[in-house]
Amino acid sequence: MSKIYLFFILIGIILGIFVSQFIIPKIETFLVPILEKTSEEEAFIRSGQTDSLEKEIRAVCKKTQKGKWAEVDLEQQKLRMCENGNIIQEFQISSGKKESPTPTGWFRVIYKTPVLYSNLAQSWMPFWVGFGGDYGFHELPVSKEREVRVGGDKIGQPDSIGCIRLNVGDAEKFYQWAEIETKIVILEK
Repeated sequence: MSKIYLFFILIGIILGIFVSQFIIPKIETFLVPILEKTSEEEAFIRSGQTDSLEKEIRAVCKKTQKGKWAEVDLEQQKLRMCENGNIIQEFQISSGKKESPTPTGWFRVIYKTPVLYSNLAQSWMPFWVGFGGDYGFHELPVSKEREVRVGGDKIGQPDSIGCIRLNVGDAEKFYQWAEIETKIVILEK
């Protein structure tokens, strides 16, 4: 082999070591999903108790004794705000319709804004609390065209495009309570 090839091989080895020692750990911490569960959450899931939650109060927060949780029960159409194993407040919601379901699983609050405009819904979404992609919690939308609230008569039943709608007042309470990184679990029906 010529010296130039050996030089590039040596550079490649050095770069490989540098990347594996310094760059990849940084990328891994950035790319670790925000849905990563704690060992306590993992143990609860492995126990199989999540399948029987319909028979008791479907409250994961009662099983996990520390921290803040937002729990959405799609069957009961309820949002529970939980702290240290206690339900501190519960609200009726409207989740996604059958053709545009609310995602289920483990999430975290990613961002919040006092109001967000949705091109898809052509409406303003007050007290937006985003938790995954284009999904979030918000107050009853305000239609851009009619400048009126939409969906107030549908609270308690699936009716949204996938987000979680809350009544006027309830959304603001949730918005004030939820912090960035607050854990969210959305339970299937």
